[in-house]
Amino acid sequence: MTFPLVPEPEALAEARLSGIPRQLMAGGMGLYLLVDPMLGDPVLCEPADQGLTLEALNALRATAWDRPTHALSLPAAFALDAAQAPYLVELQCANDPWFATSVHWAVEEAVQSWLAEPDQAAPHRVGGGLQSAAFGPELADALTGCLRLSTQAHTTARYLRLADRRVLSLAVHVLGESSVARRLPPVQHWHWLDAHAAWRSLSARPGHTPEGDHAAQPKTPSQQPLATFTSAQWSQMTQGEAVHTHMTRLIRQRLSHHDTPPPAEWSPVSTAQWQAALTGVMSPS
Repeated sequence: MTFPLVPEPEALAEARLSGIPRQLMAGGMGLYLLVDPMLGDPVLCEPADQGLTLEALNALRATAWDRPTHALSLPAAFALDAAQAPYLVELQCANDPWFATSVHWAVEEAVQSWLAEPDQAAPHRVGGGLQSAAFGPELADALTGCLRLSTQAHTTARYLRLADRRVLSLAVHVLGESSVARRLPPVQHWHWLDAHAAWRSLSARPGHTPEGDHAAQPKTPSQQPLATFTSAQWSQMTQGEAVHTHMTRLIRQRLSHHDTPPPAEWSPVSTAQWQAALTGVMSPS
């Protein structure tokens, strides 16, 4: 199959940088890059040694980025070495050269996933840009809680890998934007590139925790999960890999048609497209 509409990643990245969400240019809060090093760190030439302390990891990464970094301290129950856990890079502003570089990386990852064979994994290391008035350690603490899975389903899973923006996109669809937006503080705005390499943004909204939600019990910010998934919602989340494979297959089909608008003009993945992908994966054959 040929793909006449596949753009050069550099050109698509520049198109996305020319249309970044307007909130990113607003001042008054810090900008942090969320990185998922599970399948490779974008700046370290060699993987960080296992068993390093958070202080040692921050020192190693801060040298590579030449920016302050904040490692997330995940509970021991996650069975994940600290070097594989997500971390934050404290950027200077949206004009920080590292932000533009991160957009290029994210676009390259998206395009790679469009062209990869079904059995090839394309790492998604860029979890997005987070705007917050919180200091780095406080924000890292709050995000640690968001990565703690809370669900009514019976499962041994404990880790909600939101630093992978594919998981974040699916979670936003499954839970609903308004539900996730109520859980964002101290993140004011979360911006990321979705499966179309198009900008998605979610802004914090004040609201009450829904009744019956296990997460409604009083907790410190570092203990607050993103939400409590119902059994049905968690069943949808467990199909994430198949859903994203299905989504990629549809993108490949779009890229093979000459009358399709180029990716630089694509809108974010719509609610209807997410629902169609979930229905296609979960419906009995």
